[in-house]
Amino acid sequence: MMNKEEEADAFFEKQAEIIEKLKDFTNTEKTVAFFYINTSGAPVVRNPKDYISSMIEVAGGRNAFADLQDDSGKTSVAITMEEFYNTAADADYLIYNGTIDGQVNSISELEAKNELFSEFKAVKDGNVWYTGKNLYQATDTVGELIKDMHLMLTDGDASQMTFLEKME
Repeated sequence: MMNKEEEADAFFEKQAEIIEKLKDFTNTEKTVAFFYINTSGAPVVRNPKDYISSMIEVAGGRNAFADLQDDSGKTSVAITMEEFYNTAADADYLIYNGTIDGQVNSISELEAKNELFSEFKAVKDGNVWYTGKNLYQATDTVGELIKDMHLMLTDGDASQMTFLEKME
């Protein structure tokens, strides 16, 4: 329609190459909790059957909520803070999904949402990251998010990340 087929193919190939480079990577077995806190104060996590959960696996990690039982078909699941704490307190990494609720830029802002976060392993270890508001507007570059997660999991160069930023 726009005579841009070659450009589109090249763009797609670039994203496929990012993922292809991770094909033979041995999983780190590090756990990742991808979430946000809704306006009611409840943690909202991704359904374990969701594409974000799959992206964590491709990047070399394990979704901390892989065993969550939810057959609603929804991509996100609100859970109690107690359930979140029981599952994610020992997670190696936390990724706050700032796309939905607005960005949480610092650990102190995260702890302001719930004081329990100060007890989380990832918070104590300084392994807390967040996504910006444009994540879901950039669905054409999902390979970049997988690369970011991989860099996070392998202590790679954060300056090479597109979607993830480390909380201080």
